[in-house]
Amino acid sequence: MEDKKAISIRKLAALERAKALGLPVRVPMVSVFEREAQKWKQQEVMERSEVGSRKSEIQGPKSNVSSPMPEVEGPVFQIEHPAPRKSDDRETGEGFNWKPYESESEQGKVERKPKNLNPASIAAMARKIMAREWAMALGRGGGEESEKAAIERKAEQFRQKKVAERARKEIEEKRANEQRKGLEEALRSFGRALLKAPKPATPEMAETLLEKALAGAGEFISIIWLEDGCCILMEPWEEKRLRRKNKEDVPAVFQATIDDNLMLRSYERVKNPEVLQQTQNDLILKNILSSFRRSPQKDFHAFEDAVAERGRIIQSTKMNGGWKTHFEPWHEVRTRNVERGGQPPIVTYVLKADKDFEHISCKRI
Repeated sequence: MEDKKAISIRKLAALERAKALGLPVRVPMVSVFEREAQKWKQQEVMERSEVGSRKSEIQGPKSNVSSPMPEVEGPVFQIEHPAPRKSDDRETGEGFNWKPYESESEQGKVERKPKNLNPASIAAMARKIMAREWAMALGRGGGEESEKAAIERKAEQFRQKKVAERARKEIEEKRANEQRKGLEEALRSFGRALLKAPKPATPEMAETLLEKALAGAGEFISIIWLEDGCCILMEPWEEKRLRRKNKEDVPAVFQATIDDNLMLRSYERVKNPEVLQQTQNDLILKNILSSFRRSPQKDFHAFEDAVAERGRIIQSTKMNGGWKTHFEPWHEVRTRNVERGGQPPIVTYVLKADKDFEHISCKRI
């Protein structure tokens, strides 16, 4: 076992410098007794280590027997002392032959040369890292962890969607209950007005009174008379306000069924697309007729002015016994120009009227 001796870095540098310059180096002389003592000490340490290793083998791997030789961490320099030279030996240039201490794990490692990084390689590494991060964010990492994270993210999104849908339904039900109360109050007001109306009451008179009574609850669209009551289509003011806030064109139509005692039997939202489209046609026609009836004259020019208030007239033609007007509503023009950047489709409607403008129909093309 080689002897190890602690030495400072400064002293070691001075010795190496003297050795490189060929200067005489003073090596401390070791006596015979000191060498014998060092050998005896090394032999004693080796015997103790052998005894400790035998005890550890007997006790098993779980025994906590401390080794007499502490483990050395970090770089330790092994310094080899030259053999003592005779007094007549004038050889110069002697020094300490030292080498860095290497553990058994470090000895088996293969030294790798460092790679030279240039801007192109750094840019390529950055692109790879960015691609990997995007793949992990989108759930396409390919590994087990990324797939697990993608499944957990989708489950969390589904849970949040269900929670939001449940909250939306609760808000809609609460809003529908408030609208139901307002509609029942409007029906009581309509009943009182109908009792005060002259007898006999015609359907046109009842429709006018009902429209006035429902003015505070919502926009009256149409009424269908039944044998034991009527069916009313209307858009509540709150729903209309929310529709305009969300920039939606399809009206939020509710259907209220009323019996012959003016009691509200059902109140629900219409979801049939055909009924919604027909309701939208009725709303457009109603707005045009309201403007047309306010005009003093009832001719074709007054009718075109009423249509121009609600949309862009494309073409007006005279048919056998009536008129046909092709136009695009202003809200469709705004949607096409603002949201779609002027791109098709162009949503247009056709109005057909007789020569006396008594029967007018509206239909989407």
